[in-house]
Amino acid sequence: MSFARLRLAAAGALTLALTLGASPALAQGIDPSSLGEEGAGSLIDGLGSLPVGSVAGSVGSVGSADFPLGEGSSSPVGEPRPVDPSITESEFLRVERTAGDYEYWLVTSAAMQREVIVEVVASRGEDTAPVLYLLDGVGSPESSTGWRGSGEIADRMADEDVHVVNPAGAYAAYWTDWEAEDPTLGYNQWETFLTEELPGIVDSQLDTTEKSAIGGISMGGQAAMHLAATYPELYDGVMSFSGNYSTMDQLGYQTIRLSVETRGGDVDNMWGPHGSERWRENDTISHPEGLRGKAVYFSSGNGEVGPEDREVYGDDLQDLAVGLVLERGVLEGTKAFERALDREGIEHRVDYAPTGLHNWSTFMRYFDEGWEHIKPALQG
Repeated sequence: MSFARLRLAAAGALTLALTLGASPALAQGIDPSSLGEEGAGSLIDGLGSLPVGSVAGSVGSVGSADFPLGEGSSSPVGEPRPVDPSITESEFLRVERTAGDYEYWLVTSAAMQREVIVEVVASRGEDTAPVLYLLDGVGSPESSTGWRGSGEIADRMADEDVHVVNPAGAYAAYWTDWEAEDPTLGYNQWETFLTEELPGIVDSQLDTTEKSAIGGISMGGQAAMHLAATYPELYDGVMSFSGNYSTMDQLGYQTIRLSVETRGGDVDNMWGPHGSERWRENDTISHPEGLRGKAVYFSSGNGEVGPEDREVYGDDLQDLAVGLVLERGVLEGTKAFERALDREGIEHRVDYAPTGLHNWSTFMRYFDEGWEHIKPALQG
């Protein structure tokens, strides 16, 4: 397979990756069975051997044009909770249910005029504790966040003196304030909820200190880094796993657009037309100054298939290709963000895994390192 064809495959696979999400049955353009064993191996080997810059280059070669979505390119997420005009206060209502160490709070958001589910693992210590807010990826299920189902966060943090708070239900919403209500993804004012409403609710129900940090994976990692840089008075540390920190370059834009629109949303409802002031405000890589003096951690896989990835995907070539291309793009964005922080003289730690595709195995590989890096900032 020629390098030119590999570049085309990379661009196409990025579109496929965001189009399919976690639902390989929705594929419209690639039939892995038609490739044969040799062809499938060549595709994966070829994509995996693309040099750094190839994914961004492939996307950038399209210029300002949008990748076409095509028919059937929809990967539905959960249905957002309805707006209730009677909700004018942000408050804790009740514990909806429990599951072992997990509590599921029902709270209200005045900004969104709706109810929100928050997954909470309270500190097992007897004294006051700092708060660690963790943001989920594009699916953001209310029934059990990825931090529980895949991250097993209660077990992982069992011996840590910290309250873990995982909001849920931000389906493909990028944990941000949207300009307009979306017919499919609902009315989203997540940034306001996270920064102005949720901290007070948490303080009212848990014994907290004045320290907090925020983290996230994938979509949530991008949002966590943005929030930490934008609200330095709120967060003492931040950690992001396989996030992307640019909204203005073509790789970042197309990733966001496809994430939203393949879930049935209209990306213009989020921040308006691409290039608007709101898009620039969320371009953390261009203004990371708020991270100065904070404990900053981020990590990335490298798009090479490792033993853990083979366990995750098995014989599912399609999902493997999705994870490969997404994480290769993440790698490029992570290196660019590292360079930006170095230029600004902002201290940070970044880890690059020797293998790893875009999945929870890669996300959690360096979670302990990230936590150990930011933990001292919560104890001072």
